[in-house]
Amino acid sequence: MKKIILSFILTSFNAQAITYSIGTHVPFFNQVQTSTSGGSQVFAINPYLGIGTQFHLAGGNYFMPELGYSYYTDTGSNYNRDTIFLHYNFAYVITNKFIARYGITSHTYRLIGGGGSQTLSNGNGSTRFPSPNKTVSSSFTTLNAGMEYFLSSKNYSVRFDFNIMNTNDLDNRAYNYLLTVNIYR
Repeated sequence: MKKIILSFILTSFNAQAITYSIGTHVPFFNQVQTSTSGGSQVFAINPYLGIGTQFHLAGGNYFMPELGYSYYTDTGSNYNRDTIFLHYNFAYVITNKFIARYGITSHTYRLIGGGGSQTLSNGNGSTRFPSPNKTVSSSFTTLNAGMEYFLSSKNYSVRFDFNIMNTNDLDNRAYNYLLTVNIYR
């Protein structure tokens, strides 16, 4: 992973532009239950920071890799969660205001444990559960599709990326999305 991040940083120096992104990442869209009445997660504030670049390929086509990081705010006591992203996206210029984005993203999800235990609701009361005492990582890849809209200045945009996990398995398919404001330099 460190070699991939280092190569991303080194190739960014030959890029046509550097992009800084700030926003939110919503994992497991419409699948995580958030209330006792069965409501599911549609939006969440999980800070996302990204730095990317762009390479012109031909015509209106660009390769737009990005390195990102998201910290999850809905964690319990004694542990934290975060994700490191490597986006391998392509873009096609539709108009001078809109671009379509598509590609894949490699996610490294980390559960960072501090040990101990915590008391959680179990439906009718509460139960003490052990907290992880080490960092555990898992990796997965998503298929991406999205749109980016440039504001009145060509240096600022708003982006929506939709990520599909388990594209071949309809029963276990899950969806994430990323909503960001971007600054091009």
